[in-house]
Amino acid sequence: MTDAPDPDTVLQHVRFECYRENIYGALEIVERAHAARPDPRLAAEAARIRSWLTHLDSREAYIGAQELQYRRLRWRAGLKQLEKRLRIWLGRKTRTMVERRARNPEFVELEREIASTRPARVLDAGSGEGGVAMAVAARHPSVRVEGVEVAAANVELARRLNRFANAAFREGLAEEVDRLFPAGSFDLAYSFAVLEHVRDVEGTIRAITHVLRPGGRFCFVVPMHEFRATGPLPEYTPVHGYADHCRVFTERELHARFGGEKDFRLVKIPGRWKAGEFPEALEPIEFGSFFVAYTRG
Repeated sequence: MTDAPDPDTVLQHVRFECYRENIYGALEIVERAHAARPDPRLAAEAARIRSWLTHLDSREAYIGAQELQYRRLRWRAGLKQLEKRLRIWLGRKTRTMVERRARNPEFVELEREIASTRPARVLDAGSGEGGVAMAVAARHPSVRVEGVEVAAANVELARRLNRFANAAFREGLAEEVDRLFPAGSFDLAYSFAVLEHVRDVEGTIRAITHVLRPGGRFCFVVPMHEFRATGPLPEYTPVHGYADHCRVFTERELHARFGGEKDFRLVKIPGRWKAGEFPEALEPIEFGSFFVAYTRG
């Protein structure tokens, strides 16, 4: 990219990576191009991208951004909120959520791991509103599920939704679960749609595997976003005003990083391409998610 013939070409490559949600990759491209051939448009784009990543500057900023986002999403005032509270109180939302999660292909892969591991204790690192954890608890009554979630708004909702004595939820960062539980506390740990968010991927993995017993299984899901561009791409702006998803993983990278782990397994799960979600000039090559699992040595 440093040899790009003009800034417009660089910006198109930057936008392409942004739509893949590879924000760090986009920033690297534009910074290298600007260093090789300074241009005010490239400098402005680099500054704009860096502004989307300020929530990663500190632990407090990260927690604050997640809390603000989910407080807006989960507890927005209005008639729909009243209806939601009624469905929660009646237990209808919990039943619907558990049934929907149980049909999800990612959950099906997780159940394969549960069937082979037969865990007594399971960790959900980054549990969100608790749907996956409650589905595990509902379908496996003998399993104790501990959900850890960064946003207090999500923890509040999960606790209201929870109807299962074998599931519990607490506030905390996925990269700090080793501060919440002793080493070797769990037989299986999973983290769905989390590693693309966190400030420190390697630190998060270390913390999660630390609380796994030797021989325990770690499972995670990350996006699979491989596109082709068929024309010029419009300027990219993050949906939430900041780069909630800041990195992507390729199949090659996942094999390189985790392929040597014991009983490594990678499954590509196709997703539903939603019309209007991406510019018309983008076409999917492989779109969905990667399910990865391996055994802690």
